[in-house]
Amino acid sequence: MELKQNIETIVINKDYSLFGKDINYNVSEDKGIRVSISTLSEIRKLSNLPEIKTLIDYYQGLSVLNISGSYEYISLLGDKKSKEYAKYIKEKINETLPMVTSYHTQIYPKRKKCYQNLERLIFNGSFLELPVYNHCGVTGRTSIIKGHNFLTMKKDDRKKLKHENKILVEVDFKSCEPFFFLKSQNIEIPSDDVYLWLMEKYKIKNITREKLKRGILSLIYGANTYTTSKIMQLELKVVEQIKCDIGINKLEERLTKEYEENGFVLNFYKRPITSNNNLVNYWIQSSAVDFCSLAFKQFYEIENIKPCFFIHDSMTFCISPSKLENIVSKKYIKENISNISIPINFTIFD
Repeated sequence: MELKQNIETIVINKDYSLFGKDINYNVSEDKGIRVSISTLSEIRKLSNLPEIKTLIDYYQGLSVLNISGSYEYISLLGDKKSKEYAKYIKEKINETLPMVTSYHTQIYPKRKKCYQNLERLIFNGSFLELPVYNHCGVTGRTSIIKGHNFLTMKKDDRKKLKHENKILVEVDFKSCEPFFFLKSQNIEIPSDDVYLWLMEKYKIKNITREKLKRGILSLIYGANTYTTSKIMQLELKVVEQIKCDIGINKLEERLTKEYEENGFVLNFYKRPITSNNNLVNYWIQSSAVDFCSLAFKQFYEIENIKPCFFIHDSMTFCISPSKLENIVSKKYIKENISNISIPINFTIFD
């Protein structure tokens, strides 16, 4: 998968154009793709950066003029303000171009499509409005910006959801983020329980699985080894050995260097991350969200089932009774770009 995308031409959409019409801005003599400045603005929002302001947003006083259609703002703004805005646009273009990767052309369109064409559900006798998902944010996690918010819906209420004529089933990944992280580091796990596997591998017998789980999650989300050893109630040297063996130290070193060189890092699928507050945490979370989106899309297309809504690492879908037994017999869902598979659980609503 090609990393950096060579951009040959940028279309300055009329909302960003001093001349009131689309203008082509050639940035490279090499053959490449053609993108609009509005697309670059969306790419920035995906990476938690401020969008590129249109002329109206940059000079808010223009909005009171209520101008419609094509208009040459350059004559209205004058030479000084026109040059100021042109400089701003050029700066934002140059700032954004290095972050345009294969993620935006190959991965994100598939991810976005996963959350479309959803089936309507019934709650307390009434159809719920379809959710509209937003994919912006530093961790890559989705939010719902319109329609019924299943993300904040109580678990007991979700159990009362119904489809018009099919059975509702929820599928969720087991320990998605630890599994994805370990497998992305080429660590094979011959078990469907990552925590029991770790307990067996490191001969850990004096703590519960839940304590180990809390410790491992704190470790991959940025806690230091001393804090983790207290959570796990394990010797410091054992925690340090685990951290080294599973590749956290190596990943942290690579991401730190990458951020210092570029001002951003790329997750597993080449999505730019522009915050360095907790690089390993953000890398794992954003990569796992992309994995879930791509894996769920692949799963429902292959199985010919209809999704209804998504809650992070789970998908609720509707299915005819005749297909139910075959579906719930599955143990893993795989995503072909990463070639990673993660074990799953099913919950039947009805």
